Amino acid sequence: MQIPVQVKVYGQTVLSNALIDSGAEGKFIDSKFVAKHRIPIRKLVKPIPVHNVDGTPNQNGTITHYTLRPLLFGNKLTLAFLLVTSLGKEDIILGLPWLKQRNPIINWKEGTISIRRTTTATSLAQRTTKTSKPLKDLIPANYHNFIHLFEKKAAERFPIERPYDHAIDLKPDFIPRDCKLYSMTPQEEVALNEFLTENLRKGYIRPSKSPMASPFFFVDKKDGTLRPCQDYRALNEGTIKNAYPLPLIGDLMDKLRNAKYFTKLDLRSGYNNIRIKDGDQHKAAFKTTRGLFEPTVMFFGLCNSPATFQMFMNDIFR
Repeated sequence: MQIPVQVKVYGQTVLSNALIDSGAEGKFIDSKFVAKHRIPIRKLVKPIPVHNVDGTPNQNGTITHYTLRPLLFGNKLTLAFLLVTSLGKEDIILGLPWLKQRNPIINWKEGTISIRRTTTATSLAQRTTKTSKPLKDLIPANYHNFIHLFEKKAAERFPIERPYDHAIDLKPDFIPRDCKLYSMTPQEEVALNEFLTENLRKGYIRPSKSPMASPFFFVDKKDGTLRPCQDYRALNEGTIKNAYPLPLIGDLMDKLRNAKYFTKLDLRSGYNNIRIKDGDQHKAAFKTTRGLFEPTVMFFGLCNSPATFQMFMNDIFR
């Protein structure tokens, strides 16, 4: 089945068709289509070998590049990670991973496809169910003295300065880069305003005049809401990596041996508990339709964030 799709390229719209193929094990875009419309691509860290149905190597060799493209299906905008390869007569192929992720409604009789999205009514019903009881009624009485530890407001305080504030040390040959600006749907503009307003209020971000910037966009979460994302891949390529050791999974599993009772500790907005080192904030600036902003606390996507967070954990539990 083929469906019409609009591909966003540098703010322009390219009309095409996408083949929905449940037998394909990925999401692909044709290399000739990419070249014709000058779609920007990036090199994969590790090439992906291509095989035929019988398991023999495909004559087109390995896939070495990809593109991250906004795709518009009707009025539904999604961001797709597309592998660049030769597709013959097809421009875009959306395989089983896309079908599982979007779980579209297919009308075989009419030859139409609809992208699912959680409705407002469903979201409101879920919220009503979750908040039907006061917090104290859901927690055993002997834990009431600890309720204040789980309040969201208490977690919004700005973190103190520490010796291991997150540093972004750049390689000597690093060249600051600007980035393109992603267009947004009306729903995404609303989500962007909420994100910026909340984080400006908390002091987690601030307006920036940085000479470098990383893209900002949204991806869909399973519950139908939008997750804000910064694409720091270009910045990470030019960042000196922090070799601070992370825990070995095997050692952690060994500590659970013979245990009968398990619990977990989830630190609310964990990364936001760590400042970005003073003077490095502008390096992580991100570009939105409302302007350029830079984080003052650690966000997801920065390559050395896990190492910095592990220093934080080791300091707390030493």
